[in-house]
Amino acid sequence: MSTQVSSSKSVRAGNHFGYGSSMVIGLGMFAVSLAAGIYNSYVPLFIRHYIPSAAVIGIIVSGRTLAGVFLNMYFSARSDRTATRFGRRMPYLLVGMPITGLLFIAFPWQLGAAFLITIDLVYALTSNIFYAPTIALMPDVTPEARRSQANGIINAMAGLAALLAFFIGPLLFHIGRQIPFLFVGGLFFIIPVFMYRKIHEPQILHPTDTPGLKHLMNALRDIASRVDKSALWLIIAVFLWSGGESAVETFFVTYGVYHLHLASGVAVVTIGLFALAYLVFAIPSGFLAQRFSRRFLILAGSAGLGLAFLAIGLTRDITIIRLLSLAGGIFWAFLNINAYPWFTSFAAASDVGAFTGVWLMAAGLGNFALQPVIGFLMDHLGYASLFWGAGAFVFLGFLALMQTRNLKGSLVTDSTPP
Repeated sequence: MSTQVSSSKSVRAGNHFGYGSSMVIGLGMFAVSLAAGIYNSYVPLFIRHYIPSAAVIGIIVSGRTLAGVFLNMYFSARSDRTATRFGRRMPYLLVGMPITGLLFIAFPWQLGAAFLITIDLVYALTSNIFYAPTIALMPDVTPEARRSQANGIINAMAGLAALLAFFIGPLLFHIGRQIPFLFVGGLFFIIPVFMYRKIHEPQILHPTDTPGLKHLMNALRDIASRVDKSALWLIIAVFLWSGGESAVETFFVTYGVYHLHLASGVAVVTIGLFALAYLVFAIPSGFLAQRFSRRFLILAGSAGLGLAFLAIGLTRDITIIRLLSLAGGIFWAFLNINAYPWFTSFAAASDVGAFTGVWLMAAGLGNFALQPVIGFLMDHLGYASLFWGAGAFVFLGFLALMQTRNLKGSLVTDSTPP
């Protein structure tokens, strides 16, 4: 796979926009989200059959999460500098997705602890080969002004897959534990071929032969050295938002059972309302960016989400909590659907992959670093600290966003003349 990019006949990315291209890219994220739902539901149970220690399983999961952060950064930046007859992002999908599909199919065939752990570790590598390049495809083929709409469509498809994993996955699993894994594994063979046939990648405007890791470091230096620090403040904000929101997803069922004294099923339904509201408002949030600025919607979303979290921490009334969960999901859609498209507007066409890697790094490190902080607060200050801590981090993200300017983003760096 060559990383030397030809400059001949280069065209600007994203001159045309169609809902069809967004839906095709959404199929990739649909498969990823469906696989994540099935994986999270059953693979830890498979591992626990051989390794009863929750601490050891936690170390494995944390290690996979941290490795994924850096693998996403690397492959995302490398895809910027890849040139093949198949495109620059597509090779990672065409190679990574089928291999990942084979590994996914192998999970329920338990041939011992060594086999299962090996499959899991290799899966952690291959599933991150194509994840970030798939995300970077959206700004590649979408005009900057329409990226919020495209991101809304893609996130809605990913959210639908998560719901299918939750409701349909158990039905398939009861028919035979291999069935959901065979189904999802098959999608990993079909979808990349379909995407390759339907998505026509543009060539980049300013190709260079900079290696992937150096290219990534150049992007980080670029973000940090600009006179306008909006991009830098935005990745600080996503670190804080992601950590707060992911902690709520991780700990809410425990919070519901031990603090609110709910049945676990009732707690799952309650946090499910948050996900449902996010799914319903994903596409409208993208279209609202056409009427209001992305910055305004992100500010409104972070303020609203922070208030919703703090309010949940102050009540035990399940009806009020469910209403606040619905509101929180709507505000999360305002925030999450528009933040990444705004961030990519700061990147040149040749740097979208590197900027995507930086974005995923900030979100992943936020999850990795802040969830234990909130868990520590819960252990020492009580369960209500879940929502006080999450709300505080979201509000800190709001304050970081207040330092940004209401601009699309500048492709001009300090060292580049206008």
